[in-house]
Amino acid sequence: MENLHQLQDRLGKGFYVDNFYEMASLCKSLALGSTSPVPFFVMQHVFLGIAKNWEDRPLPVEEAKLVENKMMEPLIHLVKAISLNASNETIYNILDNIVATYLTA
Repeated sequence: MENLHQLQDRLGKGFYVDNFYEMASLCKSLALGSTSPVPFFVMQHVFLGIAKNWEDRPLPVEEAKLVENKMMEPLIHLVKAISLNASNETIYNILDNIVATYLTA
């Protein structure tokens, strides 16, 4: 999946508003082309939610880095699990972690 590779590359570029929109767009394309769209749908909405929050209330660099530090690892873990065709249970557990982290970040 070329878009999955692009998503990995985008995650490596870090958290900033324009990148969130790029990653959300990639996630939408991945969801539309997948038989299991839920992980991509969740990531798309996480990226759009953070972008909207940051546009409405720009964060100081230190606070933005804290959000990135909390969210990055589970997102990378999810993309890697998808690329390795991990079990649905594994994917669900990672998604659960991402949503819990997003809600508290």
